[in-house]
Amino acid sequence: MTQFLHADGPLTLATANRDFCGFLTEDMVAKVAADNRTRMTNLLVRCGNARFVAAAQYVKGLIDAIEASGQDYVRDVSIPA
Repeated sequence: MTQFLHADGPLTLATANRDFCGFLTEDMVAKVAADNRTRMTNLLVRCGNARFVAAAQYVKGLIDAIEASGQDYVRDVSIPA
């Protein structure tokens, strides 16, 4: 598995594309959101009942809100095609 030494958003996105077929782990989302070069990159969030695109810097907060509501769950986060 790839280890991340610092928040390198472009490297994280490239790794997600190459090694994870475009899907991101929670740690990868945090790395992309923490890098000023990639924090506004759109990511696709798929839930049980819906899907939406949001900037990387907002994804964690939106996922937390969805899961806290108890109305839905998050399936995965990926780079939109």
